[in-house]
Amino acid sequence: MNEKMYLDVKGMHCPDCPAKIERVLSKMDGVSEVKVNLKTENGSVTFNNNITGTSEIINRINKMGFEAKSI
Repeated sequence: MNEKMYLDVKGMHCPDCPAKIERVLSKMDGVSEVKVNLKTENGSVTFNNNITGTSEIINRINKMGFEAKSI
């Protein structure tokens, strides 16, 4: 079943940062849509919770050097 989570993402400093996050997350199994905004430092991820979950998504962002948390 699809679920949408909203994120607070810190540590982005240029337009390439949200693009990188979107590119990496959209390659994850179960993720269908990713939008990250540099200016507001927020994002949203639509995913199938039978395939992946919020902790896996947040961990993937944090491993890229950003600080993400669910809001």
